Amino acid sequence: MSKRRDRNTRKRSSNFSFSSILPWLFGSLLIAGIVGYMIIRPPAVNQKTFCDEKGNIPGVTVLLIDVSDKLSNSQKARLNNELINISNTSSSRTEAVLNKGEKLVVYFVEQEGIKPSLAFSMCHPGDISKRSLLEKFSEGESFAKKKWEKFSKDTTTEIDNKISQTSSIGTSPIIETIQFIRSKEFPPPSLINENSNYNLIIWSDMIQNSEISNHFKQINDYKKVLRENPLVLNSIKISIFQLMSKKYIKYQTNKQLMWWRKVFASSKANLKLWEPL
Repeated sequence: MSKRRDRNTRKRSSNFSFSSILPWLFGSLLIAGIVGYMIIRPPAVNQKTFCDEKGNIPGVTVLLIDVSDKLSNSQKARLNNELINISNTSSSRTEAVLNKGEKLVVYFVEQEGIKPSLAFSMCHPGDISKRSLLEKFSEGESFAKKKWEKFSKDTTTEIDNKISQTSSIGTSPIIETIQFIRSKEFPPPSLINENSNYNLIIWSDMIQNSEISNHFKQINDYKKVLRENPLVLNSIKISIFQLMSKKYIKYQTNKQLMWWRKVFASSKANLKLWEPL
């Protein structure tokens, strides 16, 4: 009888010990899960701009559009197509122009003496097809899709509105506008390295027309222009979509192209693309 009582007592004691630690075990796992999520969860973003609320923006792409003359229908279509595919890659484009969390800023060239107009500024919310597992758990697909659609729609809408509302202007201060953008949107030169993702994409006929240089009159000394108007573009990737025009084709010469190439080379820019449209 005594041995049976001892066995029953040990069994009850064992059961009691295991059941007593179950709440602590589940509690510990829950706390660990919450702490782990807090550590690795995506950073909080501004719901209007989709930018990191702490200001941690890994890269910036600035789109500069020169509508001193109207864009043709094909040029408008190409611009919209480039925006739609701004985060896509391929065998020939191995790096996306704009990645998740990076900022897209759109400026328009204005009349000489007038500050370039800001048309758009927003961070890329991320392509819904490229979300991480954690993002899929923390954010519903429909919400992510709405963010992506808003980003795409807002970009093209703002640009289309500005293009349709802008009348032809008498001057085209391209270099002065690039100077402003360099100072306003990109970090100081000492904080930029080759691994940074900073891009300047220019849609323009590239006919500089201002007091510092007027390509309608002559292609002047680029060294003198840069001495009087310093421009430092180290490690900033430059892409030019040159808007060709029958009206100005006699000014869009190889000599003018070389003038710009020398300007960018002297400014230590990384000229990635020059495509006539």
